[in-house]
Amino acid sequence: MAIVEPNIPLFKVFMAPPEELDGPLLSVIHSGKVTQGPKVEEFEAALREYFSHQHVLTLNSATSGLHLALHLLQKADGPNWPGLQPEVDEVLTCPLTCAATNWPILANRLRIKWVDADPKTSNMCLDDLEAKLSPTTKVIMIVHWGGVPANLDRIARIQQTCFQKFGFIPHVIEDCAHSMGAEHQGRKLGTHGNICVFSLQAIKHLTAVDGGLILLPNAELHRRARLLRWFGIDRERRSGGGDLRMEPDIAEYGFKFHMNDVNATIGLVNLRHMPRIIDACRTNAAYYDTHLKGCRGVVLMPPPKPGTAPAYWLYTLRLTDGRRGAFMEHMAAKGVTVSAVHQRNDVHSCVARFSSLLPKLNTFAEEIVCLPVGWWLGEAECERVVSAVREFSASVESETVARALAVKRPKCIITGGCGFIGHHVVEHFAKNTNYQLVVLDKLSYASKGYDRLRNTGVFHLLQTYCVDLCQPIPPGLFYELESDQIECILHIAAETHVDNSIDTPVPFVENNIKSTLNLLEYARQLPSLKHFIYFSTDEVYGSAAEGQAFKENDPHKPSNPYSASKSAAEMICQSYCNTYGVPLMVMNVMNAFGERQHPEKFIPLCINKISKGEKLTIHSYKGSKLAGSRFYIHARNIAGAVLFVLKNGKLGEKYNVQGERELDNLEVAQFVARELGVPLLYDMHDDPVSRPGHDLRYSLDGTKLKDMGWLLPLNFEESLRNTIQWTLDNPSWLDQEHFISTPGVGALAGAVMPAMKPGYNVDAAIVEGNAKVAAMAKL
Repeated sequence: MAIVEPNIPLFKVFMAPPEELDGPLLSVIHSGKVTQGPKVEEFEAALREYFSHQHVLTLNSATSGLHLALHLLQKADGPNWPGLQPEVDEVLTCPLTCAATNWPILANRLRIKWVDADPKTSNMCLDDLEAKLSPTTKVIMIVHWGGVPANLDRIARIQQTCFQKFGFIPHVIEDCAHSMGAEHQGRKLGTHGNICVFSLQAIKHLTAVDGGLILLPNAELHRRARLLRWFGIDRERRSGGGDLRMEPDIAEYGFKFHMNDVNATIGLVNLRHMPRIIDACRTNAAYYDTHLKGCRGVVLMPPPKPGTAPAYWLYTLRLTDGRRGAFMEHMAAKGVTVSAVHQRNDVHSCVARFSSLLPKLNTFAEEIVCLPVGWWLGEAECERVVSAVREFSASVESETVARALAVKRPKCIITGGCGFIGHHVVEHFAKNTNYQLVVLDKLSYASKGYDRLRNTGVFHLLQTYCVDLCQPIPPGLFYELESDQIECILHIAAETHVDNSIDTPVPFVENNIKSTLNLLEYARQLPSLKHFIYFSTDEVYGSAAEGQAFKENDPHKPSNPYSASKSAAEMICQSYCNTYGVPLMVMNVMNAFGERQHPEKFIPLCINKISKGEKLTIHSYKGSKLAGSRFYIHARNIAGAVLFVLKNGKLGEKYNVQGERELDNLEVAQFVARELGVPLLYDMHDDPVSRPGHDLRYSLDGTKLKDMGWLLPLNFEESLRNTIQWTLDNPSWLDQEHFISTPGVGALAGAVMPAMKPGYNVDAAIVEGNAKVAAMAKL
């Protein structure tokens, strides 16, 4: 029988032996006093000795520590610290970290200014940090990735540069969640004069099951933090004339961020083992450094600089040429758990309004992989890890010649590629073309971040950028995308919710027109562009009478701000085709449905309400029980039509994409109810005042495409039936809570971003591209 070797985990919880831990822990649990008390004080005393630092406080989490740190800094303190102004001041921070690092910035109503990452260390790029200083960048949030210290000496010099330029010294907050025990210049992190926050979460070097530490640079911040971790109450003065529950005056409100005696007891006992835990991590990392050197396709971090001693909570390497997915599968097959650990924070919808061009991080974010390196690995386990990595590297060598001879593929930009129709087009093109696909999306409320693209299984094949096209595309992106390789642009991005266009028409119309204009300006600079396809809608023609179907060149008669904005943008595209020779084709599409559609749309709304036995409202003609009708079409049919037009269409032409057959909305609801096997409960609603500008019937004539040989790949009834079943099997896509509603239309359109100083030190090509705009690479 073959011996099955146990899996080597990436993380493991350390607990002191039972003979050390159980007695003290049970004693506290049964003492009747388990909240913050003497054990917290004892733990903090031991930590003060460990760090040789007097201003140490325990908390319930490191996230609470970062929140508290920013809250403390809101208050002005002397001539060199003006305090923080919510909604105006910015925190310079790197997105390559746990979301817990950056969400406290939002919770304190401060703005995020993303700083690029250094591919050598995965820490913040300090050249980019210095370039992005401004009068409003008041705080620098540093993460010591994987326990490898950032260059704190250089950061201190950058603080002084800010003082010389703007008259204040920005505070540095060090997120040391990975870094307990790490040293810089022979001193432990946490002791270099900044606010420092450590995590005591379950899988960290030192765990208290959960909890955190905050180390403050001076006695006044320590005094305030000690009060604010417990609502602002001074526990030592809590007497109230003999009543323990009565507190004295609370001068500054606080939070429930304190640690309890149970967690403190666990942390106190585990703290005794810290030296051997850190030594084991460093020994294992040194073993990897020696035995993984020279592996083809694997990039190691440089060795630590003199005076620096990493804690190695993670051992990070990079897999080049898109091999990370294959590497992770290979390591899993060998019984070794590896991971990228953290998703870059700037891809999430809730921070879309802070999007920024980060060229270095964009080059290596999808290459990062972390190996097990902790105290639970002995030499035998390290040998297994190295053997597995070397085996993968050997397979890379056989690919090298073929890759060297590979010809660069042309690029296709797809705007709105995270949206409903857009992501189906992205998936279809990823599976059926040779294009390198570039997705530009501002991640608005309807996008659900990158979840749609991840769900398709093609995300790893894409270049993705969070971009608000209402802002001009910076020259830096022109160079980064190797714009001479771009042959095709599919402009799908748009705000499409008719009701929103009626409620707030100005930002809605501005978004759809400005985004198209900026993209056209970019397009006419592209030397190799062969196709620019603009996605228009059947709604530009207005409401269709019974039996009427609009042809491509029929006049527009939009009924609401949404359709007017699409009509205007379509006309602008035509003008750029006629005036500048932009290689335009226009596609007018009809009501789409399919997997991963936003739950506000009619078909998922039907599935949701009917399956729950809720009543559905169906709009009808005034004074009639006749429901409005549509030609519904599956989004994958639209994706197929795009590729067909790209291959067979003529520049300057328009093409209608018609659904298979017309159904009124009551018929659609009845179909869904039959498939679900439940009765349909509905009301007919014929009041046009409640939805002004609402058209009850749309219809396009699809003869032009059919005459060219286009056939719908998917049958309507079968594709709707499959969509219903898929949605039932994936109910999270019916949950409105999963879709972000805060970014809004044109979230950046009126924003005034502080100008950044010249000297943005990035790759030479991007420096050239940004010469005229310095470091104003905001998207």
